[in-house]
Amino acid sequence: MSIEQLWISTEGKLRNYLLSKLTDHTQVDDLLQNVFLKVRSNIHQLQKVEKADAWVFQLTRNSLMDHFRKEKKRQQQVAEFNWPIIEKDSNEKTENLALWIPEAIQLLPDKYREAIYLTEIKGLSQKELAAHLNISYSGAKSRVQRGRLLLKEIILACCDVAADKYGNIIEYKSRACEEC
Repeated sequence: MSIEQLWISTEGKLRNYLLSKLTDHTQVDDLLQNVFLKVRSNIHQLQKVEKADAWVFQLTRNSLMDHFRKEKKRQQQVAEFNWPIIEKDSNEKTENLALWIPEAIQLLPDKYREAIYLTEIKGLSQKELAAHLNISYSGAKSRVQRGRLLLKEIILACCDVAADKYGNIIEYKSRACEEC
């Protein structure tokens, strides 16, 4: 299968997938172009031709995630947010609970605190974190994942939290707690 045939067979599906995640057609076109360039430059990594569609979709998902990370970082820089970083349409309870996040992050062990700060606040990708800390990519992913889990445990140890299906805080109640 040639690159052109692969692209012809997947481009429409990829476009529909991206349009389900993004509203800006220009961004969709840009992402599709980037995916096509990645396909062209990395086609030698494709080991099984029968899995070509899945491989292209994985490249697309990765490109989309990179796009969201860059957009998040750009929005943070443009708005010059201070702690806490809160979405524009978050509710008051979410904003109030977010005020505790800096303190909760400070309670994390050093290696997790650094990983969470660099990825979630500074906007580094996990690959960039791995390079920055001179550790493996899988080590960086594990550190961020473990840091998030510890942060969640710290917050839930201090508060009873109820959230809706979108992650907005519906209600929370502070507990008497040594850590908070």
